[in-house]
Amino acid sequence: MIYLLVAWGVGSSLTVEEIVKAKDYSLAEAARPAFGEYGLWFTVAIAIIATASGLLASIFAVSRMLAMLTDMNLIPHRHFHMPGSIQQHTLVYTVVLAALLAALFDLSRIASLGAIFYLVMDIIIHWGVLRHLREDVGASSWVVVCAIALDAVALTAFVAMKGAADPTIIIIAVAFMAGIFAFEHFYLRRARAED
Repeated sequence: MIYLLVAWGVGSSLTVEEIVKAKDYSLAEAARPAFGEYGLWFTVAIAIIATASGLLASIFAVSRMLAMLTDMNLIPHRHFHMPGSIQQHTLVYTVVLAALLAALFDLSRIASLGAIFYLVMDIIIHWGVLRHLREDVGASSWVVVCAIALDAVALTAFVAMKGAADPTIIIIAVAFMAGIFAFEHFYLRRARAED
């Protein structure tokens, strides 16, 4: 609903040409006619705060998830002589990886990679629930199948759109996923052999 209201607000304040020209700053530009320069800078400040808080929340969520997966022996972990808990280590690894992504890709490519990875991960998780955990968690089969189908539709449309505009990002996403799957397969096979 918020996104629809923002889109309506921008569309009612700016022409299509002005929106295209402003690109990522169209919301701030939409505030200018109503509130002047102060409105523009206020919108920019709010966007910076929202982005920073979202980034911090995401970093901590990812680091906690990685720590949980490490505790479950699903991913490897190295301390690299750092003090602190596994969660603090995964927080450092997450920040370093995010910095590398920011250095190597622009924000639209990072967002595209994130969308592709998220949709694929969502499909895999739903498939796992459908195949192995449906009775344990009381999941309704038709709901899970609908979620898989909707994710697949969104993924197909996104990949088709991005493939036409920037095919390199699709190749990078597939290569990263293949590398992750190969590494996990090797690691889990070795971990099972040790058990």
